Amino acid sequence: MINNTVIHHFYYSAKFSSFSKAASFLKTTQPSVSASIIALEKKMGTKLFERQSHGVRLTPAGSDIYLKAEAVIISLNEMNSALSQINRKSVVKIATQPRLYEKYLSAKLTPEFIEEFFIQINTGELATIKGWMDSGDVDLVITEGIFHNHPIFEHVDELDNLKFFWAKKRGIEFATPIPTFVHSDVWNHWHDLSECMYNNPNFRKVMVIDTPDFSCKLIERGMGIGLLPEQIILNNDMLEKCLGPTEGDIDGPIAIYVNQERKLELQQIGLIDRIISSSSE
Repeated sequence: MINNTVIHHFYYSAKFSSFSKAASFLKTTQPSVSASIIALEKKMGTKLFERQSHGVRLTPAGSDIYLKAEAVIISLNEMNSALSQINRKSVVKIATQPRLYEKYLSAKLTPEFIEEFFIQINTGELATIKGWMDSGDVDLVITEGIFHNHPIFEHVDELDNLKFFWAKKRGIEFATPIPTFVHSDVWNHWHDLSECMYNNPNFRKVMVIDTPDFSCKLIERGMGIGLLPEQIILNNDMLEKCLGPTEGDIDGPIAIYVNQERKLELQQIGLIDRIISSSSE
């Protein structure tokens, strides 16, 4: 086995017709280059260079080896270049809810797309995503609702609208529709769905909704009514549609948010535009 150092010593000695010039280019010593050539000639069982007073030149056997060495050097340079590009790339962490991943991203983020942009997908419900956002652990977020004044993330665009419908537990009747109350620290701080509902001041005062999955569990227990995507209602035998404090269904925007620290970088590589355009197809 001939190591890469010996190949480099041989190749550049032939290229420059000089052991000393090869040593200077490779930032090593002339005796080290000479020793590599002698060891290589011994291994090959033939002379590779003719030593002259003003340098060296390849023998016929050396010329044959030179072509092979050149191919190896080109391959090594290409590999080093590719590794450098990879090392300069940073992983792009995208966070979204599982159902939105299925609807908006799974068909778009092909293996080639993920490899091109070094993408890592993180899925979770709103409380989990909020934690990732607040700690800066993700770069792009695609989720439901318009979030304003987040210290780290900036609202970039709306990709689509998701329809929410009022739901209640089967077999329970309410004299007056009662909103489902859910712990609102996460919601009030981060996700104000009232902005994409009808502008009803009384409704805005009483309606607090958290993640559909959590709201679904409370509605199943008969604790009130709440907004859920239609698919969740239809797939749950305990739930049915009902009238709510507002008339009709509600459009909830699906929006994309970017970590402000990486916004310029992600715009320059075109990742955000690719996701927006892909989602609108």
